[in-house]
Amino acid sequence: MTNDEWQMTNRCSNNKSTNVRNCPFRHSDIGHWNLIRHSSFVIYRSLAFLLLLATTAAADPATQPHKTTLAVLPFFSASDKDKPLAEKMRFAVSQKMSNDANGGNGGGGAGQFDRLDNVQVEQIISALQLPWETYTPDNLPGDDDLQKLLSTLNVDKTIMGWVKSRTLTLRLYDGQILSKTASVEIPSDEESPRAAVEKILTELTGATFAKLRLVEADHSNPVIEKRFAERPNLVPDPSFELAAAAPDHVAVNWHKILASEDVPVRLISAADAERVPEDSVVIVPKSAAGDRNETNGHCLMMRMSKNIAENNGLACISTWIPVDNNTKYRFAVRYLSKGPTARLFLKGFGYLPDQYGGGAKKNDPEATRRQFYEAEVLPRKKNTSWETIDMDITPSPLKPTYPKIEWMRLDLYVYLTPGDIFFDDVTLKKMDP
Repeated sequence: MTNDEWQMTNRCSNNKSTNVRNCPFRHSDIGHWNLIRHSSFVIYRSLAFLLLLATTAAADPATQPHKTTLAVLPFFSASDKDKPLAEKMRFAVSQKMSNDANGGNGGGGAGQFDRLDNVQVEQIISALQLPWETYTPDNLPGDDDLQKLLSTLNVDKTIMGWVKSRTLTLRLYDGQILSKTASVEIPSDEESPRAAVEKILTELTGATFAKLRLVEADHSNPVIEKRFAERPNLVPDPSFELAAAAPDHVAVNWHKILASEDVPVRLISAADAERVPEDSVVIVPKSAAGDRNETNGHCLMMRMSKNIAENNGLACISTWIPVDNNTKYRFAVRYLSKGPTARLFLKGFGYLPDQYGGGAKKNDPEATRRQFYEAEVLPRKKNTSWETIDMDITPSPLKPTYPKIEWMRLDLYVYLTPGDIFFDDVTLKKMDP
């Protein structure tokens, strides 16, 4: 497995409309900060900044149900050689805790934990003037500095970690109190770190994780292939054509997901596609993909910035698709990537309303449907022409006591490298006789 495949989706909140996340105290400004940090203006601004960050970090219990809040601190490394590995492991831990822990809870993949954006955590460390880059596994932050940081973060749980050789060590803090430490050996670069990350997080936090099905489609049986060709496609608007006929040119069955943004995708012209802003998800004429052999109809276009590629990633998720539990299906989609890595997730949901899902919300899918299944298609990288990705799946819950799977949502998620990527002909067909 290559180094870039180590990175896992973390979908951290990085909403550009929030002033806190656009504040000037980023790593690129550290030199400027050091030059003027003694001025009263900067001191005043830092205090105001910290107050705003701390306020943003805490959920408002009066306006929303409380989810366990979590922060993952930048991991330390024993040497510059280990630093990239430490960064990748922090990325992996962040993604696992915010997206996959305890089965997730649907609605674009959000999990049990409300995780503070990694970039925001780094901004707080910078504003506190903590010398984080100087710390190592053998020279950890002093108690005063650590308590100051934990107090400012103001979250329920914080994970601090470090990498030494190929050993990952994590510490869990409940509030400001150290509650547990765990370690695990990181496998070689040729192997996936998923099992190691899940093992240490289960030991550290008690979280459980769905086992991802990575088996690709088997095309060796002619009977199955004939069945796939004949069966109806269960995906609404699989080729992104309905927006062209809609008065508002919106595809209601497909939603862009980026941090807190969850909006239906809009059709634009080929000319507009050339100048569409970064971190956009739109429907475009297929000619905009640049493959001269395929220009008819429309397709989905996702344009991703370097910042989002290396942090949140960008996603487009389908509407709810009714399915039968423990029944074989085949998923397929065609893609053309000019940069981003496609990492597609097939998510299964069961009916389980929580205490907030009654009354007016009893018919709200977001309040009554929870994720209990997930299959991940092997990542696909940049290519030069349209190719098909497919996978056979059998949606069933992680545990027999969990609700049966009644709906699927297809999550077209991209990350790692900025640029444009296109999708078309999204398919889900029932394959059992």
